[in-house]
Amino acid sequence: MLRLLRPRQWIKNLLLFAALVFAKQLFVAHSVALAGLAFVAFCLASSSVYVVNDLVDAERDREHPEKRNRPIASGAVAPGAAAGLAAVLTLAALVTAFAIGRGFGAAVVVYLGLSHFYSLAGKNVVVLDVMLVAAGFVIRAVAGALAIHVPYSDWFVLCTLFLAMFIAFSKRRAELVAIEDGVARSRPVLALYSERSLAAFTAASMAAAIISYSLYVQDVHERAGDAQKLLPFTVPFVIFVIFRYHLLVESGGAGEKPEEAVFQDRALLASLAGFVAVALAAFYWGGSAW
Repeated sequence: MLRLLRPRQWIKNLLLFAALVFAKQLFVAHSVALAGLAFVAFCLASSSVYVVNDLVDAERDREHPEKRNRPIASGAVAPGAAAGLAAVLTLAALVTAFAIGRGFGAAVVVYLGLSHFYSLAGKNVVVLDVMLVAAGFVIRAVAGALAIHVPYSDWFVLCTLFLAMFIAFSKRRAELVAIEDGVARSRPVLALYSERSLAAFTAASMAAAIISYSLYVQDVHERAGDAQKLLPFTVPFVIFVIFRYHLLVESGGAGEKPEEAVFQDRALLASLAGFVAVALAAFYWGGSAW
């Protein structure tokens, strides 16, 4: 049951804390408590989505060299028990979300709706499948702001969208190369992609993510003036992280498990740590919120 929840995937929900940091609420106890509760709500919601997805994909997962070991596909968890677990998780997520606020609750409802649409139909539509995955990250970024009642930057939202698309297209490319003849059985939509098209989509998303983040930094810098003069120094870290990740995908097939690739590469970890350090210094040494 615990494996069915995919707790390793909860790292994606850390995006909810972005608003807390960039709105300069990191040391405000009430905001921290709300953000923490929002994180719990999204962990419950995302786990319910994973359970439903595994129920829908059980037959296909049995054709995949690794996914065949998932609890439902392997027979370790009965479909009926999994469905009951998904219902309990969904109810708990919604109760927690609306306890935080109507805006945040609505965001969780939208996330659940889009995620289930992806599991049932969207994942079979080329390009739309990646856009739906990316939308889940955008909702997380916006939901984090809604939870603590602060505004959010349009440029930051766009950066989140493009960065998520870059990672998702990288994952599709890695999967396409890895499973080869099992494409149609394991993930049918992969048969509609080609390595060349995925390379183009990945490059475009990568460039758009860097440009949108740079414009976000410029927007914040112009509104805040010299108070946040350190923020532009986060741009090189972002460029390095994105390019480094792309290199790891191209050279070692890390794209299939992006959450693991991040923790296995020291240079990537060091650059992420540098980004966090400079961003915190930029926002908490003075200046206005994001």
